[in-house]
Amino acid sequence: METPPPTDAELESRIRQQEVVADLGQQALETGDIDQLMHDASVAVADTLDVEYCTVLELLPDGDEVLLRQGVGWQSGLVGTAKVPTDMDSQAGYTLLSAEPVIVDDLERETRFSGPDLLIDHDVVSGISVVIGSVDEPWGVLGTHTEARREFTEHDANFVQSVANVLAAAVDRAETERRLRDREAQLERYRTYTDEILNAVDDMFYVVDEAGRFQRWNETLTEVTGYADAEIESMRPTEFVVESDRERLENGIAEIFETGSARVEVDVLTSDGREIPYEFVAARLENPDGNRVLAGIGRDISERTEHERALTKYETIVETINDGIYVKDEAGRFTMVNDAYAELTGYDREELIGEHASLVVDEDTIEQSKERLSELADENASSPAMEAELLTADGPRVPAEGSFAAIETDDGDREEVGVVRDITERKRRERALEESERRYRTLAENFPNGAVGVYDEELRYTLADGALLGERLPSGDRLEGNPLPEIFSDETVADLEPVFRAAVEDGITTSTTTTFGGYDWRVWATPLRNADGEISAGLSFAQDITEQVERERRLEELVDRLEASNERLEQFAYAASHDLQEPLRMVTSYLQLLEKRYADAFDEDGEEFLAYAVDGAERMREMIDGLLEYSRVETRGDSFEPTDLNEVLEHVLADLQVRIEETDAEITTADLPRVEGDASQLRQVLQNLLSNALAYSGDEPPRVHVDANRRDDEWAISVRDEGIGIAPENHDRVFTVFDRLHSREAYDGAGIGLALCERIVERHGGEIRVDSRPGEGATFSFPLPAASEDESDR
Repeated sequence: METPPPTDAELESRIRQQEVVADLGQQALETGDIDQLMHDASVAVADTLDVEYCTVLELLPDGDEVLLRQGVGWQSGLVGTAKVPTDMDSQAGYTLLSAEPVIVDDLERETRFSGPDLLIDHDVVSGISVVIGSVDEPWGVLGTHTEARREFTEHDANFVQSVANVLAAAVDRAETERRLRDREAQLERYRTYTDEILNAVDDMFYVVDEAGRFQRWNETLTEVTGYADAEIESMRPTEFVVESDRERLENGIAEIFETGSARVEVDVLTSDGREIPYEFVAARLENPDGNRVLAGIGRDISERTEHERALTKYETIVETINDGIYVKDEAGRFTMVNDAYAELTGYDREELIGEHASLVVDEDTIEQSKERLSELADENASSPAMEAELLTADGPRVPAEGSFAAIETDDGDREEVGVVRDITERKRRERALEESERRYRTLAENFPNGAVGVYDEELRYTLADGALLGERLPSGDRLEGNPLPEIFSDETVADLEPVFRAAVEDGITTSTTTTFGGYDWRVWATPLRNADGEISAGLSFAQDITEQVERERRLEELVDRLEASNERLEQFAYAASHDLQEPLRMVTSYLQLLEKRYADAFDEDGEEFLAYAVDGAERMREMIDGLLEYSRVETRGDSFEPTDLNEVLEHVLADLQVRIEETDAEITTADLPRVEGDASQLRQVLQNLLSNALAYSGDEPPRVHVDANRRDDEWAISVRDEGIGIAPENHDRVFTVFDRLHSREAYDGAGIGLALCERIVERHGGEIRVDSRPGEGATFSFPLPAASEDESDR
């Protein structure tokens, strides 16, 4: 028996319901006021269904109760305060676990659950309740209720579910926007935090763009220069230095933007005219907008400049004085000294001549020098230097280094000739070097989550230590004394060598990332300089960043998923606001004609108009159903489990049996595998692909083949036909919602089948593809995860 066509009242009711859903959907896209949207939705549902009450119940965090967030018809003071339990015996709890709308004809006779006090106190008899969101992750419940006994239709229930879907989408978007606002607030707090750190630094910190405008600076810059922030904002870097240094500073800035980093010393000119020597070290960076900027630090070097001036004066004196030279006879008395030696010891030349060497050195030193002279009797012996301390006339001891030779006088006596050099500065440097090594080793031993190393120009480690040596990195014994290529793999060496060489050869501090031992590492290399400013070695820092890399990877995956979700949401909104309006307008137009011309009776024209209206409504229903099915792929799908595709295909072929016989189609299939998936959704995919193959077969009877090929841990499923084919430029279009390649008169369908297939395949972790050319048929293929062997055996 055929279902009777809907009455005018039923059509008007459905059209009104669709209008309400469309209006609420548009409001959800335009407003950020969720409570107003929920209130308006409650009013619209109550008015549309002609009931007294409507509720929007929000599931509270503990999950035991729902709160009456919004609603109409309830006693004053209940909205925003009333709560309803969600246990299994309650209507709210039952609804939260129901994938379909829950319809109650008579609450008193209801056996599935008991009505809450909120409904009983208001004499509620009948109603509809649906979950807002998904059953797996519900947000709450939307309900509509009446005091009169009433049998709600399936269309009424679908209408309430559609409104709930609009609210769920709006809540999800609001939550996303809230998280974005929280992220922006977090970033602002981080900026404030970094500002506080930079302001606590005694050195100047600044950021300048390529146009020379200051983008950021710390309080030290304002305090040292004496300029206010507003003044600095309008100034250029060269205005802060004396005129004679401005060209040097400009060249340094250009060098930074060209090479990446530079160091320059200039005199800063303060607002009150003071000149302060400063050393600026800066590097080229890229800001979040992708523009190049210069970030640098300036340090007051007034004290160092004074030290360097004193050192220059001392070095000049040293360079103009020869080493000290003396001659002693066999008795150990000075027979000759030069001015340099006299000055070194603090005595006049006359005071030293004839005096015993014990005046300026101790007995141990004298004995050692004699032994050295005895060794020189061997013609092959060298004359190694010997260190000792000179006893000066004023009392202090002077560290010195001497080398010796023996000469024979005309009388046959042997004399000792010595060349003495003051090594006070060298000793100081050696102590400084030892202190530096001690500091470096302390740093290395305590470097967190990594290691520190010192290496020479041959990239050979001379020192290595750190918490992770011997665990995630080679041991210190393995590192020290060996160059990079003998320690690490070729891939790791390729990452590290340019950075290490840049430090010891070019004096550039850089960093890179690499992998070693299954971990990710950030490695820095910087030059070590001696007292003369010359590069003496390289210093490397290696820190384990495996967790950071993993966090960044997860964040990128989350962003990709969010972008994909947003794209689908936009596509859905576009379709809802444009494509779905055409059939609605058609239905409305023809129903108006019916009302105006044939209010009392239908003639032939009236029947034709009614047919158009019904067709438009049916088309609209198909599009809405398709969209809802498309939007519910993620939320309404079943969990994945081992699925036999042979059984799935048998059901599909049974559903298409009439169509197959009508078209005289020949469908062949290989033995299909067991896969991990949602059997219901995979059935949709195969049915849509086979339906299209039957529909687009051309003039010949359809010939379709279903195949499967194993690829590692997944199966490649394909559906090949010999139909009319698809032009390559339209391969992507066929998967777009409502984007039809042919007119509805030529080929029937809602234009959403392949888009639905694409989303289902994506849910299964794959991507559907089409290989086709006009007149050569089409092959649709997609991967599915293979069921595990244990599951297959079971």
